[in-house]
Amino acid sequence: MDSLFGISMTVIMWVLLGILGLAVGVVLYVVLRSRVMFLMGLRNIPRRGAQTTLIILGLMLSTLIITAAFTTGDTVDRSLTAQGYSMLGHVDEWIQLAAERNGPPREIDSTIPQRLSDRLREAIEADPDAKIDGYLPILRSDVPIVNPRSRQSEPIVNFVGLDSTSLDGFPDVIDAGSGELLDVGSLAADEAFMNESAADALDTEAGDTIQIFVRSEPHDFTIMAIVEDKVVTGLGDFNAKEGLVTRLDTLQELLGQPGEVNFIAISNEGGVRSGLDLTEDVLASLDVAIVDVSFERAALEVYDVKRDLIEDFQLVGNVMTTFFLIFGLFSIASGMLLIVMIFVMLAAERRSELGMARAIGTRRGHLVQMFLSEGMAYNMLAAFVGVGLGVLVAVGIANVMGRIFGDFFNIEPHVTARSLIISYSLGVSLTFLTVTFASWRVSNLNIVAAIRDLDEVSVPNPEAGTVRGFLRGLLNATVTVVLAPISLFVLMLRGHTFGFSAPERVYGERIPLWPFFVVPLAPFYLIALAIVALTRDRRPDKMSSWLVALGILVPPFGLALVALQDRRAMISWAPGLATVGIVGGAMLMLLGLDSDTAFPFALGFSLVTFGIAVVLVYFGLRARAAYTFAGVFLLLFWGLNAGNRLEGLFGTLDGDIEMFFLSGIVMVAASTFVLVYNADLMLGIVSLVGGRFGTILPAVKTAVAYPLQNRFRTGMTLAMISLVIFALTIMSTMTLNFDRIFLADSARGGWDVVVEENPNNPIDDLTVTLREAGSPAPETFAAVGKLQIAGEPRVRELGLAEPAQFEAYVVVGMSASFAEASQIKLGARASGFESDEAVWAALATRDDVAIIDRFAVSRNDGLFGGADFGVTSIDADADSFEPVTLEIQDRISEVVTRVTLIGVMEIGPSASFFGLYVPEATFEKTFGDPFLSRHVVALEDAGDSKAIAREIEGSLFTIGAQAESLKQLLDDDRALQRNFFLLMQGFMGLGLFVGIAAVGVIAFRTVVERRQQIGMLRAIGYQRSTVALSFMIESSFVTLLGIGSGVGLAIWLSYFLLTSDEFPVVDYVIPWGQIGFISGLAFLASLVMTYIPSRQAAGVPIAEALRYE
Repeated sequence: MDSLFGISMTVIMWVLLGILGLAVGVVLYVVLRSRVMFLMGLRNIPRRGAQTTLIILGLMLSTLIITAAFTTGDTVDRSLTAQGYSMLGHVDEWIQLAAERNGPPREIDSTIPQRLSDRLREAIEADPDAKIDGYLPILRSDVPIVNPRSRQSEPIVNFVGLDSTSLDGFPDVIDAGSGELLDVGSLAADEAFMNESAADALDTEAGDTIQIFVRSEPHDFTIMAIVEDKVVTGLGDFNAKEGLVTRLDTLQELLGQPGEVNFIAISNEGGVRSGLDLTEDVLASLDVAIVDVSFERAALEVYDVKRDLIEDFQLVGNVMTTFFLIFGLFSIASGMLLIVMIFVMLAAERRSELGMARAIGTRRGHLVQMFLSEGMAYNMLAAFVGVGLGVLVAVGIANVMGRIFGDFFNIEPHVTARSLIISYSLGVSLTFLTVTFASWRVSNLNIVAAIRDLDEVSVPNPEAGTVRGFLRGLLNATVTVVLAPISLFVLMLRGHTFGFSAPERVYGERIPLWPFFVVPLAPFYLIALAIVALTRDRRPDKMSSWLVALGILVPPFGLALVALQDRRAMISWAPGLATVGIVGGAMLMLLGLDSDTAFPFALGFSLVTFGIAVVLVYFGLRARAAYTFAGVFLLLFWGLNAGNRLEGLFGTLDGDIEMFFLSGIVMVAASTFVLVYNADLMLGIVSLVGGRFGTILPAVKTAVAYPLQNRFRTGMTLAMISLVIFALTIMSTMTLNFDRIFLADSARGGWDVVVEENPNNPIDDLTVTLREAGSPAPETFAAVGKLQIAGEPRVRELGLAEPAQFEAYVVVGMSASFAEASQIKLGARASGFESDEAVWAALATRDDVAIIDRFAVSRNDGLFGGADFGVTSIDADADSFEPVTLEIQDRISEVVTRVTLIGVMEIGPSASFFGLYVPEATFEKTFGDPFLSRHVVALEDAGDSKAIAREIEGSLFTIGAQAESLKQLLDDDRALQRNFFLLMQGFMGLGLFVGIAAVGVIAFRTVVERRQQIGMLRAIGYQRSTVALSFMIESSFVTLLGIGSGVGLAIWLSYFLLTSDEFPVVDYVIPWGQIGFISGLAFLASLVMTYIPSRQAAGVPIAEALRYE
């Protein structure tokens, strides 16, 4: 995999290595400058082995998920590109008629005169700068084949003929068993080589005689060897690998096409992979050669097939990596929350120790260094473990993907050093940032409260100011607005002895000199020195609350007020950061509205809402009221916004897969605030339920009371569990309902069997042809329709303010019988048509009307891109519209025809019947002969579709027609989609370990923290079993709240999304069975993690616990 999000992976690697170096440099700085703090941090690691192991497991999950995502991308990229190189062999480009569209070999039907091919060869050979070592004319045709010995048959096999005099640059006809290079020129007129795929399908061995049918006439060929699957041995596409190869003259005589070839394969100098680097040079040489032999450039076209195919495969690898990364973000976010909670709990465990360290002179920065050292030690080791386990997970994913997609391509695990470096660096960097934040947070403690193990009391800093102080502060604010860097130096000097008041100042200690050496910063530093010098001895005793409020609402003014504060005064970070969030959120909202983008708008709206709540709480509003209102308000906003129900207020905002992650993060945060600040309301309900079991009521009350006393731990654990459960539930719900939309029986439009004819053997009337072949199948037919697909269609919409250009889009010609019998439901009709039947009747009788699939109206290119053409004058949620005039054009002949769009299909059948459907007469007038023709059949009994499809294909074997059950195709698609999403759910389920680890960490820590409380409970009569039960119920209470929150939020969001006009679900369905399994698994795992700590709690001796300090 070479790029991600358009950025080179090598660039990403070096940037992350730089960040990793910065993180390691910080630790080395601590080692050199504060070795004692470094050692104090490390000494705690070996003291509790079980706790250390649990912490490492928690920290490594983020790296594991990142590694698995990148390694999966490498695996898909490597597997597909390797298969692409193997398929093409030494074929780097080929020359075809410009009338052909770029695609696989089996789609090339037009021919090039061989005499022109010879002239082009001479022109290329005359060019000394042409970096070409192979020129191979090829003829191909799809033929039916039967093997009399094995009694196996295939209706379509790609039979190719190679110019035996031009094989020097194409050593690709290789014996599959021995690896020996074979010579096509050695074959007799009735001999051929068969590739492995065809040999497997026909159970063919070397020496077998097979029958090939051309124009329904059998011809015997002897298979001389089984060869590898290559383009030159007949491989035509991923889904059509069966091939046969013989001499060019043999196939020309068999097909009655002497002196003709379909395309000319070109091999660049170098090997299979290295030749790709010369593509641009070769294209230039071929263009010159075409002109030199007097060919018009429009007549011939050079298709850089290898580069195109490899780039497509690399894109698939990038998409897979993006998928796994985005869906893994929930687990990564849970892991980061776990890191913060672990360090907060470690700080709580050592609170008295930290307080005493601060009392004897240790500074707050020293505590940050100590925790940072400990965290990075955990981090570096955990990242190694995460990378190793991530590779194992990726190997497991590759094996599962191999089973899911084995019919399309081979998947083999592949690991690159670059991805491992990126994964390790990114994992360490994310954890480093989180550890730094957590270390800073835990270092903010009240020394006296910490020593005495009392609760922290947050004291705001409402210092009232004098008029003189106010003017001085206003001056400082003005200067800060103009010269922003000054504020940073003011903050730095505030904690330096230079900024202390006269009684505290240490004379003789130098100010920091390094800013003077950074010349651009020196003037700002001088001004900052002057400001601090003027304010350090003139600080007011206090400031009025309105002045503090003004400082919060006007950030530059607030920064200037910092210079007026006592250095020991506590800074109110929460309202300050909330204010920054409000301002930043407002800017993001404006950006989103200006660019019609949902992500910045929704993120900004959420930041503003949370920020306002924090500021209101700071100024006295009750926390429960503020956070509950903000949480409920955001849940309503995200629910309504999911279905574009707020479009009337904010306009149309475009979003993509990133909204899935953002919605989960914000909704889980909002729900957590609501639950944590209202959990006490559940105490009565829980007590009422527990009261029915009188013996456990004491355990129930104590179990519920403890989580309510520590909102931070409870909230973090809730958020971790909710995030992952939310992601798993919404994926299950969306998958089930998408199945019902796209893969339900209604998606077949009333048709049961599709028959694709061989272009060399067209079928005028399917029913007549089958009866002539003696088939009983027509007796089961209820209706038959014919569809013709254009080769190079273009479409544009008329009547727009700015004239539209012709864009590529699928155009299908339908017979009158198709229109008369079709049951495809329409989601929107043009005015004047009162029913679907009226639209279909017009399509059966008129030549100037058309219908189109739903995707062309509600076009959203999304992650994978989309079709070029889209109808812009019809609203996606409209059920009626004014008729729209379209023009269709054949790109080659440039014939243009106007049609009137009178209907739009529902979204379900749109996947099966994609394209613009026009009457047969209009199609033939515009495009002439079709590129491909299909016949669709409606049966009297749809349950017989598989058997009838087999009967039709067997009866039409000699003309190479293929028949398939539409129901079977939909079932196969459903199974493929379901298996892939189950794989994604399994990957996302790794995040459950984060939540379960959180439960385990809390459970182990609570036993230590509550030894005295446990002893008191035992002393007043609690039995061992009651204490153990209390711990089990406490864990269950938090886990069930998290599970309930995640499930509820997922159902809330998916309901609003799937019942919107974008996804017209008839009956919204919830997969209760799958949700129950996931929830039950998470709950049981939490009980297992709590079992050992609860046993420890029950076994605490009463006397020891009461004496414990």
